[in-house]
Amino acid sequence: MIDYIPTYLYTDYFNYLVFALIIVAAFECFSGRLFKPEVRAVNNIIGFIVIIAVILYMGLRPISYVFGDTVNYAYSFYRLQMNIDQFQILKDGEWFFNTIMFWFAKYSNVHFFFLFCATTYVGALWWAFKRIFREDYLIPFIVVMAMFTFWSYGVNGIRNGMAASIIILALTFRRNITIMVILSILGLGIHKSLYLLLIAAGIAFFIKDSKIYFWIWVGCILLSLIVGNSVANILAGSNLIEDDRFAGYISGNNSEDVFSYTGFRWDFLLYSAIPVAVGYYFIFEEKYTDKFYIWLFNIYLMTNAFWVIVIRASFSNRFAQISWFLIPLILIYPLFMKKFWSDQPIKIGYTVVISYLYTFYLVFVS
Repeated sequence: MIDYIPTYLYTDYFNYLVFALIIVAAFECFSGRLFKPEVRAVNNIIGFIVIIAVILYMGLRPISYVFGDTVNYAYSFYRLQMNIDQFQILKDGEWFFNTIMFWFAKYSNVHFFFLFCATTYVGALWWAFKRIFREDYLIPFIVVMAMFTFWSYGVNGIRNGMAASIIILALTFRRNITIMVILSILGLGIHKSLYLLLIAAGIAFFIKDSKIYFWIWVGCILLSLIVGNSVANILAGSNLIEDDRFAGYISGNNSEDVFSYTGFRWDFLLYSAIPVAVGYYFIFEEKYTDKFYIWLFNIYLMTNAFWVIVIRASFSNRFAQISWFLIPLILIYPLFMKKFWSDQPIKIGYTVVISYLYTFYLVFVS
């Protein structure tokens, strides 16, 4: 465990690291040297060091309320370790996560358990980005780390973060259905909220017209403005989704983290609309036809549309994050896969900086 860093500064130091990486990424992009062979070689070394450092730093953090749900996971871990709670593999339907915790409780300790969780969360994302961007993965991964939710889902919403990383990795195996299905099952075994993303992926796999999903997204905004939280309350009170946590997230009867205020979140709707605008531009204005990108964009539109419907709920951040996990890919993917402009590295630099602005505001301003 890393216990020589004051707990109240622990998250700040991670934010300083991200800020430094953003500066490095911006410098590389604006210098025009981003795709030089020697820069790529250095970036691969830097990337490997950064990934290992983040995994160790995140996974070996102290057990403290500063890190939100870390203490609740530790509490459940200790109860299993001391045989106070009986192991139930199918508890909450998240059999894979329960098995992981049980194994570490019996044969290891809580610090290695959290290290394994961080390795899964960060490592699966790293693997996914290596598969997508190959030797150019560092800048896109910095964009991921720069999201204001990245640290939180490594130390607070741990199951959700682990599951999302595995599901994103699964999506990269689009041409290998067997591996994609296996990874998806493992992801759902960690956190079943990712059913929403996988259902959207299944629909988008067969129905590929992005205009349909775009107008559904717009329609959901209008519907949410007109009917308020009525649809969300109907969903929470129905038997359509038999999940107490789902109902708790909608009604607010849940002990997990919550947005700082509720209501129609215009700020987060604007945040969600940026990747919509970017994806719309590339697909409809630049006529970008990459099947994987169109698939991801359609998945994003569907999952974000669901969040818009429940936007006023106290814990709607849990639903927002399901789509937000895809934002870095929506923003950065086309810029590394096809040359659109002669000054493309500079355009990438602007994208890196702009994608970080909201996080910078939350961390260093507000």
